Amino acid sequence: MWIVAAILLVFILAVLLTKAPLDLAMVGTLVLLVLTGQVDPSEAFLGFSNPAVLMIAALFVVANGLRQTGAIDRLAPKLIGRPMSVRGTIARICVPVTVLSGFMNNTPLIAMFLPVATDHARRLGVSPSRLLIPLSFAGILGGQLTLVGTSSNLLVDGLYSDQLATWAAQGVEIDPAWVLSDSLRFLAVGVAGGITAVIGLGFLIVAGPLLLPDRGSNESDEDPERYELRFEVIPGGPIANRTIEQAGLRHLPDLFLSSIDRGDRHLGAVTRDERLEAGDILCFVGNTAGAKELRRVAGLRPEDAQTAKVDAPPATRTLVEAVVAPSAAFVGRTVRESQFRTIYNAAILAVHRRGTKVKGRIGDIQIEVGDVLLLETNKGFLSSHGRGNAFYLATSVSDAQFPRHERAWISGVVLLGMIGLLASGLVSPVIATWLAAILMVGFRCVNAATARKSIDFSVLITIGAAIGVGVAVANSGLGEKTAEFFISGATLVGGGDHLLLAALILATALIAQLATNYGAAVILFPIAISAAMGVGANPLPFILGVMAGAGSSYLTPFAYQTNLMVYGPGRYRFGDFARMGVPLLLIVVVIATVMIPLVFPFH
Repeated sequence: MWIVAAILLVFILAVLLTKAPLDLAMVGTLVLLVLTGQVDPSEAFLGFSNPAVLMIAALFVVANGLRQTGAIDRLAPKLIGRPMSVRGTIARICVPVTVLSGFMNNTPLIAMFLPVATDHARRLGVSPSRLLIPLSFAGILGGQLTLVGTSSNLLVDGLYSDQLATWAAQGVEIDPAWVLSDSLRFLAVGVAGGITAVIGLGFLIVAGPLLLPDRGSNESDEDPERYELRFEVIPGGPIANRTIEQAGLRHLPDLFLSSIDRGDRHLGAVTRDERLEAGDILCFVGNTAGAKELRRVAGLRPEDAQTAKVDAPPATRTLVEAVVAPSAAFVGRTVRESQFRTIYNAAILAVHRRGTKVKGRIGDIQIEVGDVLLLETNKGFLSSHGRGNAFYLATSVSDAQFPRHERAWISGVVLLGMIGLLASGLVSPVIATWLAAILMVGFRCVNAATARKSIDFSVLITIGAAIGVGVAVANSGLGEKTAEFFISGATLVGGGDHLLLAALILATALIAQLATNYGAAVILFPIAISAAMGVGANPLPFILGVMAGAGSSYLTPFAYQTNLMVYGPGRYRFGDFARMGVPLLLIVVVIATVMIPLVFPFH
């Protein structure tokens, strides 16, 4: 037992004090436990085939399908609108993020909404630090609404199913109250999580602007008027016949709509109430970040539809900036005369020349030496032409995405179908999630190569190894001894089962700050089972308590992936998370301790 405790202490210190990757640290811990004889090799690696691991892998693919089709990009403006204050922005962003996090993995969801939040910070003229911690915490709150909200819920559910099967094989009498139907199983964690989400969101909205500091912003040094970008309103598209305001094109960060060319008419200084017509050429002034944003807008395409003739599927497309060299064969020719797209399989979106943007129709611009061309091409352009004679320098624009907007509705239907299957219990959760993942690939919402890349194997490896660590904790008796400590402490102060549950939730949450949510889940799961058996109680409230505690990663930036995702863009300091996190954790502990036993009694 003490060997297991010592190895776990080494693991926690390694994560806390070194830069060791979490997956490597967890696998190393499992290997040490096997080498010291604390867990049998046949049991140590069973976690990698656990249904929870398989479900999480599938959810990565589903989330990527939603992202690749632009479903979230199209939904976000409708949900968020144009709030004009920090508190209003927190409310508009965090509420939909919390709801959506209950039905999809919140890590890719935060990745989708992160640029939305930073864009709104720029519009309001405030630091992203005022918005990004609430964004991350909203995703964590939403993870406690349903079984699939976060990976630790799935993990604990899988461990509990295995425990019930073990008891059945051992002939242990199982009370029907210990077992949930599939539909109730999907929503059980929301008994406390739903109320926590409502109160937690209220706290974020009210206290966020008061507690979060202004850490400045990472403003780009790029010229905000680097390029003129000319985009056409697609006939029959979602923004045709809408006003500029309704189309969401009025207050775009990194972009300014300077004029509209409508047939032979040139409309300058357009107002927000100007109604867009099919075929309008919208003239934007902006930089590369603005170009990326325009390519994500459904209903717009580059002038003359030259990008449609580039031979590259959306998943392999990127934006490239290339500086024209004197030896380039197209110097002195117009873009139209150069046959640039045919030769280089790339479309020129805009031109920058000696510190200023070049105006006019792309096809009519004459290319000169030293021009910086903004290109839409495939990811092989740099290796094929980046070091050739035509260009001094060619660099890829980071994070350029080209959604398959025509398939956004398909990805939405697949998501709703998956949620319906999970809620109804018609098929097992593993089948429901993998069916959704396969349909995302089958309907070409995401291609197979991108789907494989979207699966974060470091997360899966960490979870698989963590399950083996949990087996060692249970087999060594460490879980039972720790449970006895909790039981005796609760008995000593006269708190009974409720205090025991509160202590378990708090312990799980504190360990989650160091060992991540799934690490805490596997360490505390056997302790929860032992505690329930020790007091002769229904184990279900304690299992739900572990879910609540493991899903409360509020105190440190490395406690959860979404905290790390906002840490850099928000320019946060370590203690900034605890400012908001400590009150939120207390809210979780109190509500879970009160609500869970009301619905799932101890006895």
